Amino acid sequence: MASDDCKNLLYDQACLQVWADNAPNISLWMQTKECYKCDLLKKENISNNGVTNIRLNTIYSLWLDLTNDSSHNNCRTLHTFEEHGVYQWNISSNFNCSQIKQISTPQDLFMPFVYALLLIIPAFAVWFFINYLQRTYVVPSVFRFASKTDLDIENTAPSRDVQTFDGSDVELKNADFGTGSNEPVIIHPQIPTPVKNNSYRITSLDTFRGISIILMVFVNLGGGHYWFFEHAPWNGITLADFILPWFCWVMGVSIAISLRSQLRSSTKRKYVFGRVIRRSIALLIMGLVLNSVNNNNLRTFRPLGVLQRLALIYFIAATLETIFMKPQPYFTNTRLDVIRDIIESARQWFIVIILVAIHTVITFFLPVPGCPKGYLGPGGLYNSSSNTNCTGGAAGYIDRLVFGENHMYPGSPKPVYQSIPFDPEGILSTLTNTLLVYMGVHAGRIILCYQYTNERIKRWIAWTIVLGLIGGCLCNFSKEDGLIPINKNLFSLSYAFITGSSAFLIFIILFLIIEHWRLWGGSPFNEIGQNSIMLYLGHNIFYNTLPWRWQPVNETSHTEYLVMDCWATIFWCAIALVMHKKNIFIVV
Repeated sequence: MASDDCKNLLYDQACLQVWADNAPNISLWMQTKECYKCDLLKKENISNNGVTNIRLNTIYSLWLDLTNDSSHNNCRTLHTFEEHGVYQWNISSNFNCSQIKQISTPQDLFMPFVYALLLIIPAFAVWFFINYLQRTYVVPSVFRFASKTDLDIENTAPSRDVQTFDGSDVELKNADFGTGSNEPVIIHPQIPTPVKNNSYRITSLDTFRGISIILMVFVNLGGGHYWFFEHAPWNGITLADFILPWFCWVMGVSIAISLRSQLRSSTKRKYVFGRVIRRSIALLIMGLVLNSVNNNNLRTFRPLGVLQRLALIYFIAATLETIFMKPQPYFTNTRLDVIRDIIESARQWFIVIILVAIHTVITFFLPVPGCPKGYLGPGGLYNSSSNTNCTGGAAGYIDRLVFGENHMYPGSPKPVYQSIPFDPEGILSTLTNTLLVYMGVHAGRIILCYQYTNERIKRWIAWTIVLGLIGGCLCNFSKEDGLIPINKNLFSLSYAFITGSSAFLIFIILFLIIEHWRLWGGSPFNEIGQNSIMLYLGHNIFYNTLPWRWQPVNETSHTEYLVMDCWATIFWCAIALVMHKKNIFIVV
């Protein structure tokens, strides 16, 4: 976008002044470094014997090329521009190009985080202060929130009624936990006798879910419009790309623990399966209704989405466990007991591996009209625009064939590669997402099969290392050069392994801190994680409404966007905390 001057630059914008001295017929061609193997596109004709001001996007480094349209001489450079910076590039009559000079100091990109911290730190302080007052009974009882324990005693409601986003319980009996000694990992105070159920939730798991849903809300709200809080355009990975896999992994752990609990209580498998179907249908319907909030036009309605994906992978994983899980841990009284978690889940893993094999065969061998076999690129400008309409290869082809191009997600990877629409929650990638969920199921099975913390931690560390190495080898530990690059849109195998490895690592840390060493109770993330469905639905339905969001007064920097998104996230967290204190939980 050209302009007569470079005043009133918006966020992620800089100004380039091109000075041409007796250099006619000059044009500027440009492309982002992020656009892999893309041709440069014409940006602007340069005025002779004058200055041409050009606004540039600062998110990615830019390839710039000044070209003489008649002599075909050119000057090419790769430069990283900073927000609100003003830069100068001179070209003379003999086509000598100077280095790009900075003539105005850019804005500090990370200064808005200071303002955000001024909002976040007091919010945490208020939360801990309120907790302190309630624990010390300084606040009169009439002003205190009813605690969960009080309500449990009054209503004799078992903790199993508190369910999660995926509809699964995450509770264990006392005997399911252990440390390296004969003492259990978790020791809760004895609740007075009116309570009939002495089970409780795994705090570290709720904490992990709480962290994931908070990050999900913040990123979905916009993340201050910072690029590193957005999904990678195609290959590669950002913080935002870890969040959904973490949530899916946590769901897998919940499935293992919940179903074992139901089977141990002698619940018939047909009733357990009925609950699985009911919860899957509920998530599916909620996802479809949520998609219709902003678009109820049947010609362009998007049937796919996050909740729909969660419904499908939950159904697959929970069905496998319902069919094959044993009510009691598997013991052989032989040396094979050290791998009893693997032996117990061998049939489930066999089916999951078959699903992954089907995904791989379809991805690399399905004929896609007009596209090379095994194509994994974004189409559009990628690879000199050689496969413009091949976005996503087989995965994109199947979705367009089933749903039609008008019913696809309109965003990724369109802005960078100018591709046709591609849906990141498509049909084919559900298979590799199931693999990730089953990594979580296995983490939960390790909790169920082994009594002591050191037994669990050693196996989780092994999974962390193995999954990370497999994922790294598949992508060749690089962004673009591997056999199967890391790709959130395709939910590639390398992406599933890398994000699964990271989920194991984070859970190890949380489990040790919260359950084993008891250095932290997980608050406030623990409480927030128990109302994740409310947070997800709420922030999507009320996305652009007061008091959560407003039209920014100052659109020239990230400051107001970041503060607004932090405020909205804190507000939703506060609602979840109040609901927890009131013992109100949204159940799927």
